[in-house]
This record gives sequence, C-alpha cells and structure tokens, in this order.
Amino acid sequence: MRELASWAPYEFIGILVNNDTYGGGGIFGTFATVAVDNDWARYLFVHEFAHHFAGLADEYYTSPVAYEPADRVVEPWQANVTALIGGDELKWRGLVDRSTPVPTPWPKAEFEAAQRDFQARRRQIRAERRPESEMSALFREEQAYTTRLLEKAGMAGKVGAFQGANYDAQAFYRPQLDCVMFSRDAVPFCRVCQQALGAVIDLYAGPPRGD
Repeated sequence: MRELASWAPYEFIGILVNNDTYGGGGIFGTFATVAVDNDWARYLFVHEFAHHFAGLADEYYTSPVAYEPADRVVEPWQANVTALIGGDELKWRGLVDRSTPVPTPWPKAEFEAAQRDFQARRRQIRAERRPESEMSALFREEQAYTTRLLEKAGMAGKVGAFQGANYDAQAFYRPQLDCVMFSRDAVPFCRVCQQALGAVIDLYAGPPRGD
C-alpha cells in the first residue's frame, strides 16, 4: 500500500471500503478505514480519521470493541482521556472553569441503563443477520435518545472530567459530556479534541502568521 501511495504526495491515508456493514477503524499515523455504503459513513469517517490524524482515543465505553480490558489502569497517552483527575494531574485543567466540579456529574446511570437495551438489540440484529437498514434505524433511535438525555443534563459545553471513557465505565474520564469521539450525536469535537487536532494541523501547516 505504501509503495502505491508513494506515487502521489500524501501525509494521511483514508481507505474507503465498498461495504454497507457499519464499521471502520483508525490507527494513529497509519491509516483510517470506513464502510462508505453505510448510512453513517460520514460520521464514521470523521471519527476514524481523528484516530489516524491526531491519535484521539475513543471516549465511548458501552459499545463492543475488539480489545481486551487492561489488567491495570495506567494513564493513557491520548490527549482526550485520562485516569488522573486530582489536583494538577488533570491533562486539560487549563480549560476547566473553577465553578465546574471534578469529577463532573452527568446522568451516567440513566445513560447506561438505556445502553444495556440498545446494545442487546444491536447484538440480536447481528446474531440474526438482519438487514443493515435495521441497524441504522436502531442507531437513529439511540442518537435521538442520547441527544435528549444529554441536552437536559445541564453540563453541555462545559469542560470537566466525566466518568466513562476509553472502553471503561469507571477507570477513565472524558473532557466533555459529548463529542464525536463519544457518540453518534450531531455534535462537533469537544474542546480538548479540537486542541489536539489543531496541534497536528499546526505541525504540518505551521502556526498562523502574524501581520
């Protein structure tokens, strides 16, 4: 693949897969993949490319993944998840308002209760090999529920330390209530992810020049 790609100038690679089964992947500095015939392809590409481009971690923790849980908790190297929230240890402490509690409250129990149902239905669709359109419909239902729940949480737009991230419900924290790396909600990247993305852009393009 690298030999073929070397015939054209490039820094990053996106592999478009002609398939409608929901999924994709992103490896930092290597490539990103996405199933382009899926209804969620646009979201998937942005999410997976963020892994590849800026090394962002997954902030979700209820969906099935292809990784085994860690034997012990260590501080992740990725910019947007952390296990350390005390004192000056929080990676993104400079973005946290003094009035924002850390850890930061959110309707975690309610979210997880709904996720148990959504994930069970997701597994059933896959086990029964039902049409991909049914999976897309389930994801739209899940998206609508998550949007309603997080909108009423009262912490939208706040940077804090929200428990549940990096495939673990307890050990890791994410910077904001929602983000492209957390859910399929129609939201932008959180402020911490935006900083990480901006740092890579500056690395390749250089910082903005003054007058």
